[in-house]
Order: sequence, then C-alpha cells, then structure tokens
Amino acid sequence: MSGAAVELVDVRKRYVAHGGTIDAVAGVSLRIDPGDRVAITGPSGCGKSTLLGLIAGLDTPTSGRVAIDSLEVSSMSDEDRARLRRRELGLVFQSDHLLPFLTATENVSAQLALGDATGEHTGSVELLTSFALVDELDRLPDELSGGQRQRVAVARSLVHRPRLVVADEPTGSLDPANAQAVVDLLLEAQRETGATLVLVTHEVAVADRLDRVVSMADGRLVTDAQG
Repeated sequence: MSGAAVELVDVRKRYVAHGGTIDAVAGVSLRIDPGDRVAITGPSGCGKSTLLGLIAGLDTPTSGRVAIDSLEVSSMSDEDRARLRRRELGLVFQSDHLLPFLTATENVSAQLALGDATGEHTGSVELLTSFALVDELDRLPDELSGGQRQRVAVARSLVHRPRLVVADEPTGSLDPANAQAVVDLLLEAQRETGATLVLVTHEVAVADRLDRVVSMADGRLVTDAQG
C-alpha cells in the first residue's frame, strides 16, 4: 500500500462573525507527497485544525481546491466525502469519540463496518493486542484510562489500513508518557503501511518527531521545514 498525495491550492475558509468576516484559512497552498509525515503547528486560533478538517473532507473551503490523489475533495458531495473518509482516511482527535456502549474491540470493528469491510473482530483484536491492550478488549470506554482510550481510538483509525491518517492534537489531553506512547503507535503504523500522516500539534516535542514541520499564523503558512 502506498500513501495518498494531498494538494491544496489557494485554499481559503471564511466565516461570518460579529463585525465582519474572518479568514480562518487565508489562501494556503500546500503539497504533501505520498508517505510523508507532516506536522502542522502554530498558536491556538491560527487555523491549523480548520486546515486539517479541509484536508480530511470534514468541511469544504470557501474557495480554492483540496485534492487527495486525483480526487478533488473540495467539490465532492457530502455523501462522497463521507465514503472517502470511511475507506481511505484514518481520523484521530484530541477527544477519543469512542461509543460508550461498545467494548474496545467493538469500537475498533465499527470502523470496518462503516467502510464496507468485514466486521470480523480478528483484525481488531490483533491490533489492540499489539497496542498493549490485550486485557482491555472487552472493556467499555468508561472502564479504561485516558491513555488506553486514546490507544483504542488510534487503533480504530488504523484498522482499515487507510492511505491517509490525519490526527488533530491526538496527545493534547494526555500526560507526557501516554502522549509519547500514542505518537509511537502512529509513527510505527505509518512506517509499516506507508500511509501519509498529517498531524496537528502545538507541542514542539511531538512536531520534532515528524519529517516535516509546517507552521501557521493568522490562517497562513509561515514556515515549511524538513525535520
């Protein structure tokens, strides 16, 4: 499997607010090659999470073009973008968004069902076991620690072997030890599968572990450096 290419051309996301309009993303152009590991950094409110949402097809730009490989995500219907996310993307957020009534294994397997893949639990069990969660397979989210919950969320994002993994502050609510463990899992999975990884973080120690660091300020790219 090869990773997906990502391309943004003069992308702008504008919101109407009291007193005028705000460009959360202000004319960003960016190319991410297949298999790249890219961190997007910057202060709170700089537009990095908005940019990641546009890359993932969770939102559409006010103007400009967003493409994953040859697919212009920014012009797709909501249904087509949702289908693309289920099959080709892995999403990780600061909040784990686990379904409280499903076990750890069932939460991971739910991703397979959403993507029209087999709903068998075998792959989910193997992945969770490799994430040191063999004793938590049948536990509900409320029975897990914060670090364990986030590892389940990472497993859910990877079980269908996506070609693009997007992670929005995946370590933001974790202590340093658990934060390092979650980044370890993401990087190891990327090395194994060759997926493209785009990770938003405000933590320098996390950004420095990726191969390329893109910094934003006021909705614009200000630096783009290889690690």
